[in-house]
Amino acid sequence: MRGGGAFLNNEPIHVSATPDLQSALFATELGIRRDDAFLDAAFARIRELLRGARSVRCGGSCALNLCSVAQGRLDAFFELGLGGPWDMAAGAVILEEAGGKVLDPAGGPFNVMSRRVLGTNGHLAAQVSSILAACPLAEGEPRPLD
Repeated sequence: MRGGGAFLNNEPIHVSATPDLQSALFATELGIRRDDAFLDAAFARIRELLRGARSVRCGGSCALNLCSVAQGRLDAFFELGLGGPWDMAAGAVILEEAGGKVLDPAGGPFNVMSRRVLGTNGHLAAQVSSILAACPLAEGEPRPLD
């Protein structure tokens, strides 16, 4: 329920206080596309973030990655082209309730129907979204929705 906070085993959870990308651990997912254009675009995004971040992980689940940001285990997570709203809706609410920020990877407002998500601890939202917004998309990757 919105406004009630986020909990794990009846204990409140909160996002990390990591203030800068240099100290941040982020995650992403690569989905199932394996064509060269997609792989080039996906690895370009990872490369640009890794130039300034501590490390990157791929955990296998959009919802669980968003919850890991909510718990402070990760500082940011992004994915483009995921299956649909069921992959991110609950995780997005949990992250916001834990004090995080959920937005479009290009920096605009989050749209659950977009198949695009960036979740951060709040401190990293502008920095990560500006990096991702500058990266090219592959043909067929979802664009930001207005």
